[in-house]
Amino acid sequence: MWWGKIRTRKRIFLIIAAVFLFLFIVVAFLTTGTQGFLIDETVAYWADQNATSFMASLMKYASFIGSSEMVLLVTVITGFVLLVRRSWRNFFFFFVLSVGGVFLNLLLKMVIQRARPGDEVSYIEVFNLNLEIQSYSFPSGHTMRATILFLFLIYLTYQVRKKTAFKLISYIVYTVLIIAVALSRIMLDAHYVTDIAGAILISCAWFFICLYFFYKPKRTSFLSFSR
Repeated sequence: MWWGKIRTRKRIFLIIAAVFLFLFIVVAFLTTGTQGFLIDETVAYWADQNATSFMASLMKYASFIGSSEMVLLVTVITGFVLLVRRSWRNFFFFFVLSVGGVFLNLLLKMVIQRARPGDEVSYIEVFNLNLEIQSYSFPSGHTMRATILFLFLIYLTYQVRKKTAFKLISYIVYTVLIIAVALSRIMLDAHYVTDIAGAILISCAWFFICLYFFYKPKRTSFLSFSR
């Protein structure tokens, strides 16, 4: 019975992943048509009308949270903590989720090759090192990195924390950070809104696909993964 419940829950994860993947495909097709263009232009106009110096400064900070440098730093710290705690399942889950997410984003960008707003050519940079690889617009790398990272932190909080109040606050903070990073890319005119929507949807799909393979019931404690 216990194993049956696990199998049922894992099937649910696959269904959720399939739904997010379907929605991602819908958004991807939207980017090639008039409907998507109108949505992008409408949101871009709204962002331009609400752009202030204070908002621009705030959005730059939010965008920095999703930068490759910041995400890499938090990823390394999180991975180190999981290693020290010998939480092997969570460590490998996080490794596959994070590294796979980077390659997935790069693959999608290279396949779709959507130009950024204003047709400005942008190149992938890590710690101010230009890799001479063009960074296309769809899906947003900033948004994917942040979404994947904070989804895992939400999952980790759910797994290891018992206090409901702490969990709730953590969920709200991580969700707000995802939204802030996503919004910053629109407000800074770095991405279209469909780039952002696509990034969030494919990140959620990827998360639940990985969760399907690495899921273990909550009744197993954080430290017991080392056994």
